[in-house]
Amino acid sequence: MPIRKLVIIGLDAADRQLTEGFMADGDMPRLRSIKDDRGFSALRSSIPPQTAPAWTSITTGVNPGSHGIYYFYNFSSSPLTITNATDSSTPRIWDYVGSLGGRSVMVNVPVTYPAREVRGAMVSGIPPWFLDERSVYPGSLLPRLREAGYEIDTPLGRGLESQPDLMVSRMMATEERRVELFLSLLRQDDWSFGMVVLTALDRLQHKAVGVGEKGAEAVRRAYREVDGLVGKVIDSLGGGVNFLVVSDHGYNERPLAFYPNAWLHEHGLLKRRSSVPNRLTRFAHDLFDGHLLWLPQALTKRYQGGTTTIHAIDAVDLEGSRAYVPGTDGVMVVKSKRDEAAIVSGLSELRDDQGKPFCKVYPRDQVYRGERLASAPALLIVLRDDINIRTDPYSRQVLSRSGTFPRGNHSQTGILLAAGPDVGRFGDLDLSLEDVAPTALALMRIKPPGTMEGRVVEEMLREPLQDGALAAPVAPAKGAGYAFSPEEEKTVMENLKRLGYA
Repeated sequence: MPIRKLVIIGLDAADRQLTEGFMADGDMPRLRSIKDDRGFSALRSSIPPQTAPAWTSITTGVNPGSHGIYYFYNFSSSPLTITNATDSSTPRIWDYVGSLGGRSVMVNVPVTYPAREVRGAMVSGIPPWFLDERSVYPGSLLPRLREAGYEIDTPLGRGLESQPDLMVSRMMATEERRVELFLSLLRQDDWSFGMVVLTALDRLQHKAVGVGEKGAEAVRRAYREVDGLVGKVIDSLGGGVNFLVVSDHGYNERPLAFYPNAWLHEHGLLKRRSSVPNRLTRFAHDLFDGHLLWLPQALTKRYQGGTTTIHAIDAVDLEGSRAYVPGTDGVMVVKSKRDEAAIVSGLSELRDDQGKPFCKVYPRDQVYRGERLASAPALLIVLRDDINIRTDPYSRQVLSRSGTFPRGNHSQTGILLAAGPDVGRFGDLDLSLEDVAPTALALMRIKPPGTMEGRVVEEMLREPLQDGALAAPVAPAKGAGYAFSPEEEKTVMENLKRLGYA
């Protein structure tokens, strides 16, 4: 039985509520036609709803406790190190396809650097944000990408944020080049599986959600143009291909800011660094960032991306603190088991000015399961949908509406749509990220292995998977271990800060 062709189109941070609204308004006609013809479902994200664990769960079919990717940082190392593909040996969709002789093409899937040897081609996604010989497989792709001006992300800055139309135009130019590369690689390969992840919606929403009418219109335009790129991929590949359109999480407005590191400092659990150097650095970014847009972009990239909040985590003494929150999605490092109960109790008792609780805190074993549980962050903070996390330990208020901080963040609910000859009609289902990989394999007529924790979404299949389906052997993903150099770690960390993850 031959492998059926399948393509996953990833839309990072495509939000369920926004997508439904834009489809109803006529801004996303291609996704609306897919919904009307086959179906549309919400897709529950990971905890936290964050890029690195979410896309890894989508491509492996297991939760972070099994695949071991929890965030952009490795929490089992001290000091923290940046996550890369070799931190997980869990097989991905393309490993199963390759074990059966099929070929795959992947472009911009997060946490695939360094690119492993695959049957086919791979252009890795974040992290990092630079291109080198480890970014691609085979290595012969690198000169081609450089010649084409391929970018992993569009450089952004505060000056650009004040020009939302220009910001969207630059982002979509990057995405159009990405789609062109993906399609050209498919045309040159006898492929069975393809996957491309478009990140413009995530990057734009981090900059534009909650900042007024211009920001809202920029978000609408970006969703509309991403819809066009989805249509381009589908139209270019013909009617014999099955498609899954998925997002790793959603995005929503959050007008309040919660400062857990300030709370930890108040309770003697966190040690701060001097704020003077951080304030000076912050001032320098504010002075230069985005005010040189009249110069060629190649010259201004180094200034683009800084904001008044990107250096907040630098004010935390990570080594000297007993507990701290390193990023904006709710993971907490706690170095002593004795402190965990007090932190859970103290944070859970916090109330807003109306007396309402605004967060829940869970030990890792209440969120994750699997053999990699010991490498998980100790505690997970789950906030109300109107509250954002900021890492600045110098805030005078634990919860605040004032100050400079992004007015939106990742939400728990993404999207899933499906199209193609083997997809039947389905409704809004209770689906998790772990369900994507086994369903993708089933659509290719490959029997998912028992090691996958997600289920085959049988409601989506035109015909049930037959007993004679191809059975892929289970084997760890290939590739030697890798660690970023100190210089690379610094570069990646700066980019994480620019995106608001620190």
